[in-house]
Amino acid sequence: MDRKYLVKQSNKFSVVVEIPRALQAKAGKKRFKKSLGTDSLAEANRRKHFHVANFHRQITEWAKGGSDSDAKLARLAAEFRQALESSDKRWHEDEQEHEWNEYEEELDRLKAQASEILNEDGSEAAARFYKAATGQATFLKDQYPLWLAEVQHAGQTKGQHESTIKRFMGWTTDSVTVEEISRKKAGAYVTDLLTGSGFARATARRHVSSLSSLWLWLVGRGVAQENPWRGQQLGKKQEAAERKGLPDEGLLKLLRGTYSTPKFAQVLSDLLRLALLHGARLEELCALKRADVHKRDDGYWMTITSGKTRAAKREIPVHSLAVAIIERRRDDKDEYLFAGLDPGGPDDKRSWYISKAYGRFRGQVGVSRDKEDFHALRNTFITCMEGRGVPESTVKLLVGHSRAGSMTYGHYSKGDRVPLREAISKLDYGTEVMKAIAAS
Repeated sequence: MDRKYLVKQSNKFSVVVEIPRALQAKAGKKRFKKSLGTDSLAEANRRKHFHVANFHRQITEWAKGGSDSDAKLARLAAEFRQALESSDKRWHEDEQEHEWNEYEEELDRLKAQASEILNEDGSEAAARFYKAATGQATFLKDQYPLWLAEVQHAGQTKGQHESTIKRFMGWTTDSVTVEEISRKKAGAYVTDLLTGSGFARATARRHVSSLSSLWLWLVGRGVAQENPWRGQQLGKKQEAAERKGLPDEGLLKLLRGTYSTPKFAQVLSDLLRLALLHGARLEELCALKRADVHKRDDGYWMTITSGKTRAAKREIPVHSLAVAIIERRRDDKDEYLFAGLDPGGPDDKRSWYISKAYGRFRGQVGVSRDKEDFHALRNTFITCMEGRGVPESTVKLLVGHSRAGSMTYGHYSKGDRVPLREAISKLDYGTEVMKAIAAS
């Protein structure tokens, strides 16, 4: 079971959240720590989420150097909730024989605070504060960072999720609670996305998908009772353009074209040819180091050391038409085969800027239809190999696709004896295209 943020001391669990080093002086400590008062791991996991969210909110406020009124109310609600949770509910009798208990006194203080908020900020803010303080409501701003920390998505996708959620909170309020979002309110937001945002329908659909994924997580964590985004109608989904191999006309435009910016002109020319000759992904090629290319008795081989899947890690023969490119780039003596590519984007990829340059390049030469991007070169390679009669199981070894679906070639054989050099030598796009590839 999950032990994230949990430590056990003296047979009791506590929740611990480390404070970033840059904020420790402001905080006056290195970490937040709060006893959860239980020796049960399951119960500790149930109780920790409120405190983790509260600690992270405080860290965020420190990082910003201050807080707005919404954040102050959220922090105040968290303090009251913590006080209520730790209050003694046993009744006592004072000298005047008046009955009292700590919990009820704390609750009276809370009601008085809610009354002040009602006068200053209105009924909606007061109700939200009271429900959050009594554990009847949970601030969305406290939950979505926990979700983002857990989801297994690339940085770019996480960035899209976060901007989507922040837009939604801007539409409602920064202090909106999970419990406030009914199906009716979700529907109103979908209408706004479709009619008032200026977004394309596909973009609106992505926003709703992000929010739906977050709510599924909230339901799983016991924070929400249902997913109000499920079943929201955005109209019939338009059939997306299908990515397929490029025709000879498009290939010749690309191979004979020259990018207008000299910095990337030769890089794009070489990457284009390597992709057509090996079916490799753009990031795989951009990440190649000189040490990943070695020579055997039968010629050069490339080692792809990382990729989207485990099957992407592979060793493939260099096509004879790519030898000149490989040798020229190895002579550069840089660590990478493609020197000078600045990493960029949320995932710090070396292909980030060259991908954008390729998009501009294909627009310049007239290969600009949807799905005619760099990845289409991979489709082109696979289509050609199929046309040349190369077995699918062999093509998978070359392009880094999993063979796990086959018990025979996926489980019992890893392809160690497959003649990959012989297979890749069968690649043939036709005389004119092959001649254009060779003219690098």
